[in-house]
Amino acid sequence: MQSPRYFLNHFMPFTGYPYTGAPTACNLCGSTESVTVAETDRRLKTLKSIACAECGLIRTDPMPTPAELADYYAHAYRADYQLAFAGGPPRVHLKRSAREAAFRAELLAPKLVPGARLLDFGSGSGEFLAAARARGCKAIGVEPGRDYSAYARATHGVEVLDDAADDQFAPGTFDVITTHHVMEHLRDPADVMERLARWLKPDGVLYAAVPNMAATGKPPHERFHFAHVHGFVRDTFDLTARRAGLVPDTNYWREDTTVVYRKTDAPPVPIRAPGLAQRLAEELKPMPAAAYLASGAWIWPMVRRNAKAVRETFSAR
Repeated sequence: MQSPRYFLNHFMPFTGYPYTGAPTACNLCGSTESVTVAETDRRLKTLKSIACAECGLIRTDPMPTPAELADYYAHAYRADYQLAFAGGPPRVHLKRSAREAAFRAELLAPKLVPGARLLDFGSGSGEFLAAARARGCKAIGVEPGRDYSAYARATHGVEVLDDAADDQFAPGTFDVITTHHVMEHLRDPADVMERLARWLKPDGVLYAAVPNMAATGKPPHERFHFAHVHGFVRDTFDLTARRAGLVPDTNYWREDTTVVYRKTDAPPVPIRAPGLAQRLAEELKPMPAAAYLASGAWIWPMVRRNAKAVRETFSAR
């Protein structure tokens, strides 16, 4: 169980998170110029988010250091966003993961043939690995969350690595690579996308999905939180893929930032999106904190989010 200080650090409004961090250049284009998008997160805690003035990629500023992020995911992430203090995935998570795995398997069915080699980067509790293996694929996962990877091995009997360095796999190893809601958690998403592209066979496909920061129906305050150190919209996600030598595969269904990419021999394109940063700053600008509190708009999202966290924490496995 986390200490009272933990809850003060992570849940008390109008205070910062317990990290120091450091300013960084944009991981996608390398620019240091930026536009401020938000100063607070969905808990009204101090958390500055900026959009790169050159390409529009959103990032936390200052960016948590590698050590700070590693410590956060090892000791705080599940309690922070699921109020989950016991090891292993809750039943509600498993049901949701099974539904998503079934959808992903159906979408990628043309590639999930017997003998196909598949990597699930961020494999969680292993439901998609199990679905791919059931179709005859040679599937392997990468999952840094030790409780989840242990569950995947014990329950589904799948192969899961705790990490994967650049040289973990030879270039052109996999027919299919998938990564579902992982890139937003990484300090270096563009670099990781390039790594995944190297591991992909020339005729392989990469399924990648991240939350869409431009999605409607959610107040701006609700779109920012500490665990997501990068934020994407359709344009910046495609630029991230393009830098890695990937383009959307039009043979597959797409919804904004849920995409199936393929390799391309086309020459590189400039990693630029003129005007996108300013547009995002205008579209995502939260109302002042005092006005937001007075409006009461925060009440239902808070109740819904906390009810979901309690269900996922205390539901029987």
